[in-house]
Amino acid sequence: MKYINRIIVAIIVCWLYSCESFTEVDTPQSQLTSPAVFKNVTTANAAMANIYARLREDGMVTGTPGGLSSLMANYSDEMQFHGSSIDMEQFNNHTIVPSNSLIASLWNGTYGEIYAANAILEGLANSTAIPDEDKARLTGEALFLRGYLHFYLVNVFGDVPYVTTTDYNNNTTIFKTPQAQVWQNIISDLTQAESVLPENYPVIERVRANKAVATAMLSRVYLYTEDWVKAEEKASEVIANNLYSWEGNPAKEFLRESPAIIWALHPGVAGVNTKEARTFVFSSGPPIRPSLANSLVSAFESNDLRRNLWIKTVTNSSGTWYCAFKYKKTANTGTSQEYSILFRLAEQYLIRAEAYAHLGNIPGAQDDLNKIRTRAGLPNTTADTQESLLTAIAQERRMELFTEQGHRWFDLKRTGKATEVLSPIKPGWQNTQVLLPLPQTELLLNNNLQPQNPGY
Repeated sequence: MKYINRIIVAIIVCWLYSCESFTEVDTPQSQLTSPAVFKNVTTANAAMANIYARLREDGMVTGTPGGLSSLMANYSDEMQFHGSSIDMEQFNNHTIVPSNSLIASLWNGTYGEIYAANAILEGLANSTAIPDEDKARLTGEALFLRGYLHFYLVNVFGDVPYVTTTDYNNNTTIFKTPQAQVWQNIISDLTQAESVLPENYPVIERVRANKAVATAMLSRVYLYTEDWVKAEEKASEVIANNLYSWEGNPAKEFLRESPAIIWALHPGVAGVNTKEARTFVFSSGPPIRPSLANSLVSAFESNDLRRNLWIKTVTNSSGTWYCAFKYKKTANTGTSQEYSILFRLAEQYLIRAEAYAHLGNIPGAQDDLNKIRTRAGLPNTTADTQESLLTAIAQERRMELFTEQGHRWFDLKRTGKATEVLSPIKPGWQNTQVLLPLPQTELLLNNNLQPQNPGY
């Protein structure tokens, strides 16, 4: 039986990876049927684990140079370009064209992961062999992932298809969903996920979704949609959760043992560490990969511990450069020491601080902001009005969340500050560039995705 299960798991992996684009005309080469995948919990869990592995390797939140942590750091004011990648240089210079291969990878990788989540949802719905408790948990994980991935698609591309099926006839001719409806669909999926996911993680480490992960994502979504009451409510639920505790030492914030981790991605192999470290860290200059922008480095306050602990300075006779050093382990360490963190407690405090400020709770916003500042070795904020607090919180988000899944870019975009900040430093900047172009290949495959985003 163990041998048979291993064969089935291997087939599942090949099957899921064969669905690279939801707009493919041909059906996947593997014809593995849903009953075969969902005849027991072991194979269903394997299918789910494979999606998490895909998140690590491809699409929006991968730590590779093709993920948002790198791309949108270059697109915003966090990084400056070095190297030979023309496609990456287009991000840095705001000269992106629809044929840019990195755009296509973001789209196809993410929709491939959504396809896999939908396949699990459909398989679970038709399965009579999986116990109800496991079925509810797996359903919650798949719904969470579907909402989570569409969150990035709508932020990056605007109107996008909200895909809820594996039906190729439907998906190859699907229309774009207006942004307002995409946000409602995201909230619906996340709310359903939150209602069925268990309090505890399904595995020993925090590398798969539990209820608090869905709640943390809802707090972010409510922040972006300016529902301050619900953003505060959901962030408070996560902060009060006994599973998590504040990490007071910024030197330990990105270690795998950090009690502030809400959700992270396993490196995949024991002893291997994060892709982010291999993407951002360099030891000599001039660098052959993008470095942190001098404007970001100089924006840290004097004596900010994060400046010394999370940024590495590289100097030689040619000059000085800086690299993101949140993740430090670029080589195998025998036992993995760093995982790619997607949700951590600090973001929840910053979400709640911003929500409090909008709601007029000045003391609450100050307390949450000071939680972040105290850990960084900084004095309490002097901001004492709504306007000054919102400015201080935006600055603290910049210092705390740099090079993490595009936070800085999304903050500039959602607060309407992108033109103000980027037009002086990006010669190619146009107001329409708050959205990336839809991939040219997808527009050719499905005319219903027309028109192209403005400006492209």
